Amino acid sequence: MPQRLRFSFILSLILLILSTEVSFGQTEPDTVRRKPVLPTGPPTPTTEPVRPRKQPRTIDQQPQQNSVQVQKSTEVQDEEVKEKVPLIDRLYFGGSFGLQFGTYTNISLLPIIGYKLTDKFSVGGGLVYHFRRAYGVTLQNFGGRAFTQVEMFNIGDGAIIAHGEVEYISSEYFSPFTSYLYKERTAIALPMIGLGYRQRISDKASFDLLLLYNVRKDEYANPYSNPVIRAGFNFPFRQ
Repeated sequence: MPQRLRFSFILSLILLILSTEVSFGQTEPDTVRRKPVLPTGPPTPTTEPVRPRKQPRTIDQQPQQNSVQVQKSTEVQDEEVKEKVPLIDRLYFGGSFGLQFGTYTNISLLPIIGYKLTDKFSVGGGLVYHFRRAYGVTLQNFGGRAFTQVEMFNIGDGAIIAHGEVEYISSEYFSPFTSYLYKERTAIALPMIGLGYRQRISDKASFDLLLLYNVRKDEYANPYSNPVIRAGFNFPFRQ
C-alpha cells in the first residue's frame, strides 16, 4: 500500500475512535459520574394510608352478650320503676264488719291497713272489736291482728286469693265452772287460714269474700265457730 494511503487510513481510524468515545460520553447517564444526594429533611408521608388490621370477631359470643346486656338493662328499668312508686300508692285501707240485731246482738268491726309488697302479695294489720249482747248480758272482745294475702290466679275480673292471719284478743266469756252467769276474761291467740274471692271494683279498689278455718279449739273463750265467713272492702289511700 502506498504511504499516503496508509497515513490516510490511520488518520480516519483515529477520528472514528475519537467520535465514538465522544458519543459514549454524551449518552452516559448522570448517575454514573455524580455522587447520589442523601435526603436531609423529614421523611415525607406516604400517600396511601395505613389500614389497621382487622380483629377477628367471634360470631357465637356476640349475640349472647347483646341478649345479656338487654336483659340486664330491662331488669334495671324494672327496679327503677318499682323504686319510683311512692309509699302512699302501696298502702290501702278497709276491713270487714258484721251487724246483727234482735234478741241476740252481735257487732263486729275489723278495720285494716295493708301494704302491697308486689301487685300480688300484700301484708297488713288491723284492730278487732266484738260486741255481743244476749238476755241482758253484754260481752266485749278487743285486740289486734296481722294478716297476709296472695292472689293466686285470675278469674274474669276477679282473683282467687289465699289468706292467713293471727288474731290476738282479750276475750270475755261465761265461766263454765259456776252455777250462775259469771263473766271471765282471758287473752287468746286465734290463727286462721283459708281461701277467698276478690272482685275488683276499680284498678285499686276491691271487694273480698273470705272462707276461713279457725285453728284454735277453745270452746269457751273462742268467739268464732268454723267456718268463719268474712266480707270486706279494700280502698287505696290515693286514686
